[in-house]
Amino acid sequence: MYPIQLKPIYDKTIWANDKLTSLRHIEEEGYGTCWEISAHSYCTNEVINGIYKGKTLMELIQEKPKEMLGEVPFEKMLRLAYLDAKEDLSIQVHPYNSYALEHENDLGKTESWYVLDAKPGATLVAGTTTRDKSIIQKAVEEENLEPCLRKVDIEAGDFILIPAGMLHALGAGIFAIEIGTNSNTTYRFYDYNRVDAKGNKRELHLKKSFDVADFSLQSQKISNPYMEGQHKILVDCDEFVVELYDVKDTLTLDTEGKKFHTLTFVQGDAKILYGQNSLSVKYTENVFIPASLGSYTIQGHGRVLVAYSKI
Repeated sequence: MYPIQLKPIYDKTIWANDKLTSLRHIEEEGYGTCWEISAHSYCTNEVINGIYKGKTLMELIQEKPKEMLGEVPFEKMLRLAYLDAKEDLSIQVHPYNSYALEHENDLGKTESWYVLDAKPGATLVAGTTTRDKSIIQKAVEEENLEPCLRKVDIEAGDFILIPAGMLHALGAGIFAIEIGTNSNTTYRFYDYNRVDAKGNKRELHLKKSFDVADFSLQSQKISNPYMEGQHKILVDCDEFVVELYDVKDTLTLDTEGKKFHTLTFVQGDAKILYGQNSLSVKYTENVFIPASLGSYTIQGHGRVLVAYSKI
């Protein structure tokens, strides 16, 4: 096997900014979400390099599960996507596994955000200011939830975990990579009373949201100034691990044949050296490293996020 590059899948949203599309020289506007690594029934990326070019990531995993995932079961596959927000996203919550399987035929969703860029004064929502469900229910009924939302100041380099059950929302002016479990189930809890061009409000999923929400949950951001040679574990939770490396010259990693890696190049370009071969990668690119690849080396100067599932 070899490091796998995938064709991004761009999704239009009403809150889209143009940071990612400008970086990638894409003329069409309105893409707020870009699925970078996905093997989900909603959408799966196409391989664009090597002998498996033209196959989807889902097909390749189904054909070669051991080589691709190692000891990781398919249910613990990760999903990576960019979020590029010009406006505040709606307040959302994701279900945990048992609820999602029963009600949506999907997996639960725990995710994390690493911020590549943020406008001055940018904030996101991570939890609530009260644990009292009745207070939050009243605020929703009165369409005045904002005072109950816990806002976190955000700048480039920050990282935050978003566990299943926690109310959250990315804020305006934030460009982030989302690394999380392989789910596409989201419940919209509150939308700031916004209306579309026809004057209609977007659908809310209040019953399901209240079913799964845990108002005691809060997350703290981790700030990460660049420092040559730095290595930091950003999160080590039940579902996955995300590690940060500020690469100076070279960094050698090893899947040990047990688990796949995902690489997100959040600062600078680089090369991936494997065997007698190499693969050039650019800023914002994501690469899937099959479990069977074993040892490989990242060459360059910049920052890379390495994520993998817990076995």
